[in-house]
Amino acid sequence: MLKFPAALFCITLPFTAALGALLASTATAATPSAATVASGAKESEKIGREIRKDLAERRSLSFGPLVRIWETKYGAKAVPSLLNLASDAKRADTDRYLALMGAAKLGGERISRQIARYLSDTSWMIRSGALQALSGLNAREESHRVIALLKDPALVVRVEAVRTVVKLQPTGSVDALLSSLEDPRNYHGGKAQWVPQAALRGLIELKAKGSAPRLLPLLSRKDDPQFLEITVEALEKLTGQKLKAESPLPTRVEEWKKTLASAS
Repeated sequence: MLKFPAALFCITLPFTAALGALLASTATAATPSAATVASGAKESEKIGREIRKDLAERRSLSFGPLVRIWETKYGAKAVPSLLNLASDAKRADTDRYLALMGAAKLGGERISRQIARYLSDTSWMIRSGALQALSGLNAREESHRVIALLKDPALVVRVEAVRTVVKLQPTGSVDALLSSLEDPRNYHGGKAQWVPQAALRGLIELKAKGSAPRLLPLLSRKDDPQFLEITVEALEKLTGQKLKAESPLPTRVEEWKKTLASAS
């Protein structure tokens, strides 16, 4: 499994509502003069230099303090520079991640399509960051692009993809979550590795009652009693039934096997 800073696995995005009119509309804007373009380019270069300096001097992986500074000093004008930094594969992934998160926060939902392009980045950290950003922005118009990352080679990205699929609910969400439960890469040494647990929680949140029969193979994972318990609890919540509720786990598992087998 890829090694990564533990703090990054539990990064959350404290997104607030996107600021109104952060990006100027090109539909009604007058054609800028050459002088205006040159002035804008110089300003963008200056912002980029200052942001790079801020990143070089940062003392933590938290992007909140930096974003507040950028929001106060530059507002949406920082977005192009931040996206350029996020796209720079020569920079450290942590810097690119912070730049991507900053761009999403300052740009808001209106730059969702640009954020979605980072779902195919070569860095697992950036792919994970793009998922978090799209989820935080509630970017449903880009949701169809998220399902593919349930098969990402990086486990941390697959976990984030499950959460994002549940949040954005693209077409085919339930089948995609069920496929994640069946993917052997999400198990190691016979035990579920975060993705299956998240997928079961997602099915419950989506109220996918019809998915219950597809969970039958999970009940044969005897080497992972903790996951068996989670699976039985998921079945109970999905169907509204409790079978042999007071019995030991093995008895409950066998009862569910019989019930699901007869229903399929």
